[in-house]
Amino acid sequence: MAESPEPIESLVKKEAEPQRDPIVGRSTSAIILVSTLLLIASAGWALYDEGFYQRPWRDMQREFVKRYTAYLKSIRKDAGKSEAEIKETPEYQQLDEEAKAALDKVRDEVAAKDRRVAQIQSQLDAVTEPFQNQRGRIVVITYKLETSPKGSFWERYYKSALESKKKEQVTVDLPAEEGGKTERQKMDFAQLEEAFNGLREEKAKVLGEKAELLKEPTDLAKKREDYLKNHVSLLPQRSIDDLIRKNENSFDYTILGHQLNVNDYAIVDRCEVCHLGTREPLNIKATDMAPAGPGKKPDNLAAAFVSHPRKELLQIHNPEKFGCSACHGGNGRATTTVVKAHGLNPFWLHPLFHKENTEAGCQMCHA
Repeated sequence: MAESPEPIESLVKKEAEPQRDPIVGRSTSAIILVSTLLLIASAGWALYDEGFYQRPWRDMQREFVKRYTAYLKSIRKDAGKSEAEIKETPEYQQLDEEAKAALDKVRDEVAAKDRRVAQIQSQLDAVTEPFQNQRGRIVVITYKLETSPKGSFWERYYKSALESKKKEQVTVDLPAEEGGKTERQKMDFAQLEEAFNGLREEKAKVLGEKAELLKEPTDLAKKREDYLKNHVSLLPQRSIDDLIRKNENSFDYTILGHQLNVNDYAIVDRCEVCHLGTREPLNIKATDMAPAGPGKKPDNLAAAFVSHPRKELLQIHNPEKFGCSACHGGNGRATTTVVKAHGLNPFWLHPLFHKENTEAGCQMCHA
């Protein structure tokens, strides 16, 4: 029997329909746009971080140049003048008159306070020796009492001796308040202690009142002396002009220009990248670098621009040979933040010494 014919298509295996290609069949514009925006934002942030956030010292250097130039210009007219010449200027004469007038105003009251302090001191001198002697004896007896066996004869003996010593009358020749005469008095230890402490407190009170009286004259005298120091320049006018030109035309706004490399000890210090006044030829104070102008109220930045407080030490401890952090601590290489540069990060082993301990590093060599 003949086979029935079948269509040719039924004899050929059909392939499955291809799946839809997402790249060909779908737009990727949104993905590319988002990626591009993220790339641009990342590049922008990287440039900002590299150019500004990681380099705060750039703004500090610009501020230093601005303030230092203003200070140099303020002292230029007096450059090279002697102390005697400055004292003849009308400005100094006015400050001198104000300081002297303020002192004359309180002179009599201050003299009265001095006389009272002298009276108190004479009485205190009379009381101090007998008080200290009695206190020393009582301390000895108290120690023996405390170290005696409990309930023993010696405990009873020293307890009785202690009471007797506290009640013992001591002769004191106490100067009279009017002066000249002395008054002989008998005092036990409690009276001696009361007199000693009372006289010390009264002396401190009178000295405090005297300091309050002298506050205005002292402030005016300091203002007068500051004016003299600020206007007596150790540099001639030509040197001042050179410093101004350097600031305005050729100041090095980089790290390398202010970096210290001490190869012998593998020290790299960048402290002077921010502390730019450390080795300047003039003695720069915080008030000289005040934001409102020389002589005004300084800010924290002004305090960072001052000269080294003891430049004579730099002559025998040249920073080019010793660096800064070797003596003062801190992370000399860091420049991104004050916390990092001063080594105040809890993981840094050698933080910057506190102000009151600035010279603590001396003992590392001068032990």
